[in-house]
Amino acid sequence: MADPTPTRAGTRTSGMAARSGVMFDTAVASTPASAREMLAGGVAGVLAKTAVASLGRVKLLRRTGGEPGGVGAVRTLVGIYRREGVAGLYRGNGANALRVFPSKALHFAAYERYRGWLLAATAAPSSSAVDVLAGSAAGGTALLATYPLDLARARLASGDGACTSVHGVLRAAYAEGGGVRGLYRGACPALARALPRAGIKFGAYEWLKRRLPEGYDGRADAQLACGVAAAQLASTATYPLGVVRRRMQLGLATGGVLQGIRAIAREEGVRRLYAGLGIAYVKAVPAAAIGLVAYDQMKLL
Repeated sequence: MADPTPTRAGTRTSGMAARSGVMFDTAVASTPASAREMLAGGVAGVLAKTAVASLGRVKLLRRTGGEPGGVGAVRTLVGIYRREGVAGLYRGNGANALRVFPSKALHFAAYERYRGWLLAATAAPSSSAVDVLAGSAAGGTALLATYPLDLARARLASGDGACTSVHGVLRAAYAEGGGVRGLYRGACPALARALPRAGIKFGAYEWLKRRLPEGYDGRADAQLACGVAAAQLASTATYPLGVVRRRMQLGLATGGVLQGIRAIAREEGVRRLYAGLGIAYVKAVPAAAIGLVAYDQMKLL
């Protein structure tokens, strides 16, 4: 019969593991909450975007006219796979991950900071107005900080141009625009959409959560339903602005935001302003689910 007494080596190993666990807990506890929020938000954003990257490329091609509007999403995915292989389904996702991580990290942390400042300044309890304003400000902050990477992702994913790397695209955009201005081509329509979209999303999400029936508040499935509803509301209300933004990034549209919307509606029809909206809805559900679960798990870690 084996001796149940632990060996000296086993005791030493378990002691080292315990000390490592204590050191890890101490390091995490000493890390500022904002840094932990940024890490959790960044990782969750990358996982969510990567999971739906192939659908994102379908939406992008439809927005920019790279695929006929009548072709279904499945046929578009099959066509991309046949022409470019599996790598084609994730074309531009590397640049997207580079953009999403700092963008989502900054977005979450900025929202908490702006919300705290607004609540302190107004000395009022939380309200939808505060959530909308804080969400809008956070969305604008994150977009401006990471916009050049978003421009690079759009050009790489569309297959437009000879550049095949983020650095190459950014260098070309810098030269075309005569400096930094070229890196922010299409930023005005992007901001015009990002500000109301982020505000509506955060405001609607918090508003819906506060109105969950008793017993459902705090439940992940109920919060997920609120998040999906809020994201779809925000996307639908601001979708035409996203179409104009992508076209301006790729040099397919000029002028102001309203001019771009009018031109598309007049020349291609109002439906083109909502090209790819269906696939955007399909993306929103898994992205919201994966993002929520990943963010919660990262917070637990």
